[in-house]
Amino acid sequence: MKYLRTAALTTTAMLATVLPVAAPSAWAEDRATFNAPRTVTQQPGHPLVLFPRRQGTVVAYCPQGTKPTGGGATVETDPVSAVYLTESMPVDGNRWRVRVYNSSDEVHTVHPRVVCTTDPTITYQAGPDQPIQPGESAEYSTADCGSQYTVGGGGQAGSMTFLSMLDVPGTPMARRWNARAKYTVYDPDAPLSYVRAHVSCSDSQPAYGFSRVLKLAPGAVGTVRAECPAGRVPTGGGASGSPVVLFNESGPTDTGWEVRATNTDFDAERNLFATVMCTAP
Repeated sequence: MKYLRTAALTTTAMLATVLPVAAPSAWAEDRATFNAPRTVTQQPGHPLVLFPRRQGTVVAYCPQGTKPTGGGATVETDPVSAVYLTESMPVDGNRWRVRVYNSSDEVHTVHPRVVCTTDPTITYQAGPDQPIQPGESAEYSTADCGSQYTVGGGGQAGSMTFLSMLDVPGTPMARRWNARAKYTVYDPDAPLSYVRAHVSCSDSQPAYGFSRVLKLAPGAVGTVRAECPAGRVPTGGGASGSPVVLFNESGPTDTGWEVRATNTDFDAERNLFATVMCTAP
């Protein structure tokens, strides 16, 4: 009996010496990453001095370890709102790019801004190109998050084609994103333009905020603001309304989303309203 006990103890000691301590599994590491605290920040980009009748591009970058969910740009010293958005979208998972056109004879300054998150579940999807005839507005392009939730988005359009919708098509539990634009070249022989939706998706469902509906008189410029619920911060946003209400600015504030647009219809009143998607900071 003493021999058997000694042998058992010896065997146990050998196993303890030979077998390594188990390393954390990949599943445990993934779970720790998923459950880690998430932060949301906003980062400005370098401003662009935009000369008359020129197109320009501005970019705002996210810090390493974060991804963009939403973004946009504001225009300094633009009393007549002569600068229009042709593109506002995530690029390569680390920045937000905005393309604008200055239709005036004045110089304007464009300031980009991006919303960045440490959420590890962020993915990006693009919708199909929706063709646009000269002088027309497109049926919207739709990007789909599948089983994930829409937390932001943007759009991309061709030359002289200005965005008029960047918005979720339905809440709650929105899983898609729409983009629409108007092609402002009226030559019937001009080539087709296009618009394409881009959406930022997450496993986490956002909260939503909505602006009032603003009625814009013919030729008028107006601003709408959607605010997040108390204690939340914006991840993305946009606006919708008439196809002829074209965006001059769209971007995050500290607590919501703001869009400025021009009613290019000189005969009728048109609507504009904003939407914001929000999360805990």
